[in-house]
Formats: sequence, C-alpha cells, structure tokens
Amino acid sequence: MADPYLLLRDALRQLSLEPEAQRKALPGTVVTDELALDLNNAVQSIQHAKDEAGFALPAEIVSAVVSLNETLSAPPNTDLWERGALDRHPAWAQARTIARQLLPLIPQRG
Repeated sequence: MADPYLLLRDALRQLSLEPEAQRKALPGTVVTDELALDLNNAVQSIQHAKDEAGFALPAEIVSAVVSLNETLSAPPNTDLWERGALDRHPAWAQARTIARQLLPLIPQRG
C-alpha cells in the first residue's frame, strides 16, 4: 500500500476549506453529500490500512476522525443537508475546525 492515509488527508483537506472553496473544489456535486461521503470512505480506509497492511494511526486520532464522521452522518431530512448549510450550520463550521486540527497529524506515508 503506497500511501494508506491518502484518502483521509484528501477528505480532511476538502473539509478544512471555507465553503466557497469547497464548492469550487467539488463542482457539479451536492457538496455536503460529497464531503460526508469522502470522509466516510476515508474512515473505512483507516480500518483497511490497519487490517491489510498493519498501518495504524494513534487511537486518539482515529477516535477524533470517527467522531467527526459521525457528526456528518445525520439523517437526510435534517438541516445539515440544506443548500446553505455549508455557510451557516454549526456542524460544518465545527467540521472545518476539526479537519484543520487533524490534517497535520496524519502521516504522509504509512
């Protein structure tokens, strides 16, 4: 496995952007959905990296990433997914802050 944390770094990088930059980075998509799906895929890749290649992040980082993923796993009928949610919903603001804190803690390679 060349870089077991690539998906995680990419997901956190996108989450760390301001809303307008997120929209520019993900044109033609429902940005909130794409951000949440990318993070969820990254969480799955963490487990795969551990199970398949023996790479493991410190438990506190994994816990923070999983918690962030759970925050962005709200049911589809909540205001987290409304059109303007990136700009005004506190969960998206918190996600940007957490992503900025976590991003430098993710190794560049396993």
